[in-house]
Amino acid sequence: MSSMPTVAQRAPHAGTGTRKPLYVSAALAMAVEVLLLAGVGAWLIRPHVSAPKRPEPMTITLAPPAVAASKTAPIPAPVPAPIAAREVSKPVPKPAVPPPRAPVAHQARVAHATPPQPQPVVPPPAPAPTPAPAPTPTPAPNTEPAQSAAPTEPAPAPRPTPAPARPDASFEAALRAAIQAALRYPESARMEGTTGRTLVAFVYRDSAVSDIHVVTSSGTGLLDRAALAAVRDAACPPPPHGLEGKSLPEQLWVDFTLDGKG
Repeated sequence: MSSMPTVAQRAPHAGTGTRKPLYVSAALAMAVEVLLLAGVGAWLIRPHVSAPKRPEPMTITLAPPAVAASKTAPIPAPVPAPIAAREVSKPVPKPAVPPPRAPVAHQARVAHATPPQPQPVVPPPAPAPTPAPAPTPTPAPNTEPAQSAAPTEPAPAPRPTPAPARPDASFEAALRAAIQAALRYPESARMEGTTGRTLVAFVYRDSAVSDIHVVTSSGTGLLDRAALAAVRDAACPPPPHGLEGKSLPEQLWVDFTLDGKG
């Protein structure tokens, strides 16, 4: 019986000892939670610093970012160390070239310079008067009647060029007969009944002919070629007396007929 009160009296002491660690743990948990909330709030309140652009070549001192103090933090947050100022290499400035001085003194001297005195213009000497030429005596008119000019003998009239000697008609007839005798009537033209006349020109000299060509065509090339062949193949007569060794231009008609004469 005596042991029961002892247990009852010790029980409260055991319960009290158990509650103290719980209070301490709860207080620590609340402190940690407060610190976390204070840190998050400070991070949200702190302005975001954007990445600086590429600085120009000059010296810039960067100030440490402001950190908002926590209102509810029981433990002060550690103060960040100040950021050392970075020195950016700055190019050596070029020495300024002083502007050229205005030529004030020179302008002043020019302004005060005495203008040159104009030189007097000396007029050129007047030319000496040219003596008037002596008057030429006018010859007296000739009152004597002009003598008639001597009659000029008329120039002799040019002698007419003698006409080239022409053979007589008998030679022309014999030459034409020889050409007609040498004519070969084209068989195809004869069968077709083609007729015509061809005027042939040539040069005769000592029973030979040259420079044969058609003057007037018959209208058929076959007949014209036959006429040229007849003149070339003809046995021409000898030249007339007195015309030996002389070139005689001739033009003769070559006839193509179906009555056997051509």
